[in-house]
Amino acid sequence: MKRLIPLLFILLGCILLTGGAAALGAAFFYHPADVPGAFDWTPPLEQIDNHALAPTTVILPLTGMSPADALNAALDNAHIENALAIIAYDPDLDNATRIGALLQLGSRYAMAKQTRQAASCYQAAALLATLTPALADPAREDTYLQASAGLRAIGATDAARMITDQAYLVAQHSPALQHDARALRLRQVANAYTALGAGALGAQASNKADAALTDSTNDVTVTVRLPFSPAIGALPASGEVDRAMQARIAAAKQLADDLTNSPPKSAADWPSDSVSQLTSTLLAEDTARQAYYDQQIALAKDPTVQLALRRDQVDWLALKYRAARGAFGIDLVPDWSKNVTSIASDLSDAWNAVFQLQAQQAAALPAAQNPPVAVEDVARRQIIAARWGWLSGTNEQDLRDALATATQQQRDAKSPDLVVSPLTQNGKTIYLLVPDSLYGLNEKALPQ
Repeated sequence: MKRLIPLLFILLGCILLTGGAAALGAAFFYHPADVPGAFDWTPPLEQIDNHALAPTTVILPLTGMSPADALNAALDNAHIENALAIIAYDPDLDNATRIGALLQLGSRYAMAKQTRQAASCYQAAALLATLTPALADPAREDTYLQASAGLRAIGATDAARMITDQAYLVAQHSPALQHDARALRLRQVANAYTALGAGALGAQASNKADAALTDSTNDVTVTVRLPFSPAIGALPASGEVDRAMQARIAAAKQLADDLTNSPPKSAADWPSDSVSQLTSTLLAEDTARQAYYDQQIALAKDPTVQLALRRDQVDWLALKYRAARGAFGIDLVPDWSKNVTSIASDLSDAWNAVFQLQAQQAAALPAAQNPPVAVEDVARRQIIAARWGWLSGTNEQDLRDALATATQQQRDAKSPDLVVSPLTQNGKTIYLLVPDSLYGLNEKALPQ
């Protein structure tokens, strides 16, 4: 099986976009009614079929294995539902890796004729490409073009068109593209429009590509957006937490070995002794961690240490939330399953504390480090968390209001970067990256 393709190499795949999409579309029969529209959204964790999780790799995230390695193992074994679970629940997976995996999963779900799941993966990759501050604009374009081709191949033409529109906006207006790179991207966008039957826009993009090659005003120093990286202090040591964590890792490894050596046919066939041991260690670690967080968060005076504690708490609660929702394939901890709503609320509170601490750091940056852009970065990450289902009970409109405030500060500071502008239709909202001149225009910001 293919290993997880680093986002750095996505550009190579763009060469094959048109031909690959056409072949995929010819190979399978799809029902457009089965795919979501351009404005539809379901959090990834709500798309997982817990009954489809493969036992032999599903426990790996509990064994101390890194999220990226666990994701690779799931993909290597063609356990696509397991891979989606890691993408959906693990906060430590960086978004570049998450995007690359979503594009792979979109293709694999499409091959399995699971068109709704495929479309959702492509749309999720595009959302992350738009909102992730650390992603370079060329990588955004790669993501948009691959997602658009994948959506087009499964008949999700409305969603494909919207993502192609986004690719066009970035190709035209990104300050990070010089004239030759801009021309290349515009030609790719033109091909995508033509494949969608939008010949007029395809011709328009092609003409702009020709103009970009001869326009000397584009031959300027590239502006590279530096994402805000919050300072995180060192976690206070805790022997009790370390011992509890090592006991859990050992129990998880034992269960993982048992599942590999004798794969069960159903959840009822899982080895009861190994499952019981892992359950006990998870409960013990939860007790140790709760006492640790309660004590250390109250004692911490340094905001960077507070941030480290809250981030660690998010990691634990995300794991706990996944277990409570049965997304490890069985009901690992019945006591948690009875309190899913409470655990979701705890996770949301921990995330909100993280974002509050990050926003405080961003606002306190010296002027030379562009605090308006840093504050906007935090707001964008918070919307990702909401869309991912990590902020239960949060009104996304409140987050959009906070984003609008941060974006206005960025615009007032005359930042050359593209800004995030919500686009709402029939009560549903998506997000676009646009130049300052198109901010807040809603549908009028789209290519005409």
